[in-house]
Amino acid sequence: MVTLGPDEKPRARSSRDNPAPIDPNLVEGADQEDRYSLFNPGEKKLITAIIGLSMIFSPLTANIYFPGLVLIQEDLNITPELVDLTITSYLIVQGISPVLFGDAADLFGRRPVFIVMFSVYVVANIALALQNSFVALLVLRMVQSLGCSATIAIAYGVIADVSTPAERGSMQGVAITAANVGPVLAPVIGGALVSQAGWHWVFWFLLIAGGVVLIMIVMFLPETARNIVGNGKVLPAKWGQPLVSIIFGIRMPKASQTFAAEPPQKRPARMLNPLRSFRILFYKDSFIVLLLSGIFYLIYYCVQASITNKLKEIYGFDESVIGACYLAIGVGVIIGGFVNGKVMNYNYKRQARSIGHQVDKVKGDNLQDFPIEKARTRSMVFLNVAHLATLAAYGWLLQKRVHVSGPLILQFVLGGLETCIVQTFNTLLVDIFPETPSTAAAAGNIVRCGLAAAGIAGLKPLMSYIGNGWYFTMLSIVGFAVGSVATYILRRFGMSWRLQRFEAER
Repeated sequence: MVTLGPDEKPRARSSRDNPAPIDPNLVEGADQEDRYSLFNPGEKKLITAIIGLSMIFSPLTANIYFPGLVLIQEDLNITPELVDLTITSYLIVQGISPVLFGDAADLFGRRPVFIVMFSVYVVANIALALQNSFVALLVLRMVQSLGCSATIAIAYGVIADVSTPAERGSMQGVAITAANVGPVLAPVIGGALVSQAGWHWVFWFLLIAGGVVLIMIVMFLPETARNIVGNGKVLPAKWGQPLVSIIFGIRMPKASQTFAAEPPQKRPARMLNPLRSFRILFYKDSFIVLLLSGIFYLIYYCVQASITNKLKEIYGFDESVIGACYLAIGVGVIIGGFVNGKVMNYNYKRQARSIGHQVDKVKGDNLQDFPIEKARTRSMVFLNVAHLATLAAYGWLLQKRVHVSGPLILQFVLGGLETCIVQTFNTLLVDIFPETPSTAAAAGNIVRCGLAAAGIAGLKPLMSYIGNGWYFTMLSIVGFAVGSVATYILRRFGMSWRLQRFEAER
C-alpha cells in the first residue's frame, strides 16, 4: 500500500495496477462536494430502468387504445367524432398533467410525485375496466391521462439530476429507448386484447402493468431532486427514501458516507406554482425549442393516429393485423431513440472540440460558457431534409394504394426521424433550464400535446378534403419550413438570449 503525503492527492492507478475501470463516484471525502452526482454507474442503471419503465405509460396508454376504436364505437353506439373526442380529451390532459406535477416534482422531489401519479393511474384503470358508457369513458380517460402523462417530464428531471450535460444524451437515449417500447408493443397488445377478449381488457392490462411499476418505485427509486439531496450526499426524509433503504439500510447512493442535515445550497422557500411552466413559453430561446419539438410531435401523432383507419380503409385489415402493423413505426422509434442518444453525446464532444472546450464529466460543464444550442442541433439539417422527403413519399404511397410493405417501411423511417428530432429538442429544453428541468419538460408537454390535439381535430376533415398524398405533403412542408427557420434562429441567437435570461433572473 502506498502512503500519501499531506499535500498529495490520490491518483488513479494505471491499467497495469488495476485493469478494471475506476468508478469516480466511489471516491470519498472532499471530492464528494465537487462531483456532479454521487450515484455510481450501477445505481444510475437502476434509476434509468425504473424511469424508463415509468415513461412507457404515457405513450402506451395512448396507443394501446387505437386498435379498439372501431369496436368501442360499435359497442357504445357512438359516432366516430365522439370516439375521436376521447383521444383529443386525453391529449388535452396530457398537456395539463405535467404542468400540475412538474413544478411539484422540482419543489417536493421526484419520488413522492411519481408515487401519487401512479396511484391515480391505477385507480383510474380499475374504474375504466368496470365502466360501459361513453361519458364514463371520456371522463375516466382524462383521469387516466392525469395519472401517467407527467411521467416523461419528471423523468427528464431525474436524468438532469444525475447526469452531466456531456453524458445526458446517452442516459436519455437509453431511457427513451425503454419508453419507446410502449408505442411498439401497445398496438400489438391492444389489437390482441381487443380481438380476443374485448376492449375492456385493455384497461385491466394497464392496471396490472401500472401496479407493478408503482411497486418498483416504492421499493427501489431513490430521491434525486438536487434541491433536496444535492448531488446525492444529503439524506432525505423517510418518505423520500426507497423502501429497501428503510427496511434493509441500503444507502443510495452508496458513495455517500456522511449525510448532511441540510442540502449544500438550500434554495429560498417558495410556493408551489403550476403556472411556472407557462412562463417558459414566453422566453425567446425556449419558445423556439418548444416550437421545434411541438411541430414534429404533432406530425408524429397525426401519422400514428391515422394508421388504424388507413390500414382498414385501404387494405381491409382487422384489429389484430393492424396492431401488428404498428410494429413498423414503433421499431423505428426505438432505434431512433437509442441511436440519437449516442449522436447527441458525439455532437456535444465535437462542438466542444471545435471551440477548444474541455469536457468535464465529473463536475459537469457550465453551460453559460458553452453553445449548447449549436451542439444539440448539429444533425438537424440532415434530419429535416430526410423527414421532408420521407413524409411526402409516405402520403403518396397511401394515395396510390401500393402494397402495404411500402407504407410500413416509410413508417419505420418516420418513427426514427421524428423521434430523433423531438428527443433532441426535449434534451435541449432541459439543458437550458438546469434548475427546474421537470417544469421545463412540462412546458414542452403543453406545446406538444396542444399542437397534437389540434392536429387530431383537423386530421379526418383535412385528409378527406385534400386526400392522403396532399395531406402528408402539406405536413412535410410545414415541418421542413419550421425546422429550417427555427433551427437557424436558435443557432444564431439562442445562446445570447439564454444568457440574457440568466442575467435577468439573478
